[in-house]
Order: sequence, then structure tokens, then C-alpha cells
Amino acid sequence: MERKRVIRAGALFIATIVITIWGYSYLKNNNLFTTSQIFYGVYEEINGLSEGNAVYMNGLKIGQVRRVDLLNNSLEQLVVEFLIDKDIKLPNSAVAQISDVDIMGTKCIRITFPSGKTTDMLQSGDTLKTDLEEGLKAEVNRQILPIKLKAEELMGSLDSVVITVQALLNDETRANLSKSFVHIKTTLENLEHTTFTFDTLMTTQKTKMSAIISNTASITENFKNNNERISNVLKNFSSISDTLAKANIARTLRNTDNAISQFSGIVAKINSGQGSAGQLIYNDTLYQNLENASKDLDLLVKDLKQNPRRYVRFSVIDVGVDKKKEDEK
Repeated sequence: MERKRVIRAGALFIATIVITIWGYSYLKNNNLFTTSQIFYGVYEEINGLSEGNAVYMNGLKIGQVRRVDLLNNSLEQLVVEFLIDKDIKLPNSAVAQISDVDIMGTKCIRITFPSGKTTDMLQSGDTLKTDLEEGLKAEVNRQILPIKLKAEELMGSLDSVVITVQALLNDETRANLSKSFVHIKTTLENLEHTTFTFDTLMTTQKTKMSAIISNTASITENFKNNNERISNVLKNFSSISDTLAKANIARTLRNTDNAISQFSGIVAKINSGQGSAGQLIYNDTLYQNLENASKDLDLLVKDLKQNPRRYVRFSVIDVGVDKKKEDEK
């Protein structure tokens, strides 16, 4: 009887230990009664991956992380051991990528196949290629950071605008703004009146405006009809321009300038009384002689009219003798 109790107590103790170990393993997501494949991955950074984190493939949980440890006691690399269901076959192109499960930052390992399908399969105990996906939280922060910076810049600008507006909107500025609004109202009223006047003018002068437009159209039509003549005129003007361009205008201008200079010298000599022309203009002796000669000639003509016999003598006999001599010749 005593022996049976000892056996029962021993069996109960062993069962308690087994149940405790199984419960602990179950809580750690380790199934002691399931045979799994063991794979490894070497990482430089695991971003908080820990034992018990899930392993996913195409969104399906196929295993879990069993252990995380330093690789050969090196502080630069970490080795992650994870279990995968024995029925899952992984090609050698599979990559064990550490990524986020949710926005809270819970980590997991995702099995991806970036190189496509292959016929070579991995065996339990092999080491997979690894990758580290940027965390969802880090990605969100990276996307939000520019918005955050823009918002901070905008808030700073708004603060500056508010301060400026507060500085400007004092009593004097408000009074000036009121006056400005009054002026704007007056301007709008004047503009309305001007618009009404212009509309009235357009209505009353509609006939004249039509005539002006018709005349403008007629002028345009004349230009169109005389396009050939206008072209000829432009060609002739172009020919004249070419002729002028070919002419030695500079030499002609220099000769003209020399002639003007010489003429200016002659005029200067005349003005100074040099030469015959200068003496003629500025010396009054010739003028006085001419005036005296004119007076003497006038007296002579008057005396000739009054006393012609004093200056002309002739007779009938003399005339006849002269005529006879001419006949004999």
C-alpha cells in the first residue's frame, strides 16, 4: 500500500513537471510534440526581434523564432534560429526578412522569394539569405517628417504674419484703412458712372462708329488691292537706299564741308573789307563816284534835250555830199 502511494506520488510529480514544461513551451509558442525544420539567419541589426516572434510566408504563419544569439560572440553580427513547419519546402532563393507586423512595431520574419522559383530546396539546418525591411513606424515617420517640417515653417510664418498685422492694425492704420475704403467706394462709383457714360456714347454714336469701322475696312481693302503697288514703292525705296548706301556719302560730305569752309573764309574776308568785293561793299568812294557820274549824266541828258544843236550839227548839203560819196564807192 505504501509502495503504491510512492509510485502514484512519483508519477504525479513527473506529470506535473511535464505539464509545466509543456505549458511553458506552449506559452512560448514552442510545440514540443511537433517536428519542425530549423533554419538560421545572420543579421547585423534585428530591430527588436525576439524569441517567440512569428515567421510568415505569403501572410501565413509557418513558424516562429526560437533563439537569438551573438554569432561567435561577435558584437557585429547576430544569428537568429527559427523553426518552420516540416511540410514547408523553401527554395534556396528564399530570404528571411525582418519586418513589422503592425504599426506598434511588433517584429516578425517574412519569407520572401525575390529571385523567383527554383528547383533547389533548402534543408533543415541551412542558413537563409537575410534582409532588413524599414519599419512601418519608421516609414510613417519618414513620410510625415516633410509634412511636419512644412507645418512648423507654416506656423512660424503665421506667427510672423500675426505679429505684423498686430503691429500694423493700430488706430492710425485703421483710420487710414477706413479712408481707403471710402476712396475705393468713390472710385467704383466713378467707374460705374464712366461705364454708363461710355455705354450711352456707344449707343448714341453707333452710326458714326459703324462708319468709322466701315472706313477702316475700306482702307484695309485698299491696302489689299494696292498691295502690288505698295510692294513696288518699297522696292524702289529699297533701290534708292541701296544707291545711297553705295554712294560715297562721306566724301561728298567732306567736300561740302570744305566748300562751306572756303565760302566762310571768303565771307569773312569780305566782312573785313579785304579784296575787291570787300572794298566794293565797305568803301563808299566807288558809290560816291557812281552817284556823281549819274548826276552828271542826268544833267547831260537834260541839256541834250534842251539844246540839241549844241551837240549835233548837220545840213542838207552835207547829207547830199555824203550820199554822193557813198554812190561813187
